[in-house]
Amino acid sequence: MEKLIVVLKGLGIFLLMSAVLFIVQWQLAEKNVLVLNYKIHFLIFFVTLISLLTILIVFALGKKNVIGFIFLGFVVFKFFAMGYIAVFQKEFRLNIVPYFVLYWIYLLIEVVFVLKLVKKQD
Repeated sequence: MEKLIVVLKGLGIFLLMSAVLFIVQWQLAEKNVLVLNYKIHFLIFFVTLISLLTILIVFALGKKNVIGFIFLGFVVFKFFAMGYIAVFQKEFRLNIVPYFVLYWIYLLIEVVFVLKLVKKQD
């Protein structure tokens, strides 16, 4: 039961932080400060969401030895996905810095959650 609470709490915090990021992106676009493509942001969000869901499910199942490998695998996958987008999306190349800032913010959120989960298992 305690693990389920940790999983739901972690997922809720991630969704709240993501909503804040989408609101910030929307506000920047409304004020014509920075207009970014929502499709690329959704891609980064969903890959991170799938990664966190996988890590949280593995945590709930008690497989503590695998969490680090899953995290590393998804980090590599996300990095190559960003590279793929950089090659084939003209929009991405025009605003590469803001998209990589989004990538690093999501990565930071993921790192913090993985560190908290690993500390809880010891």
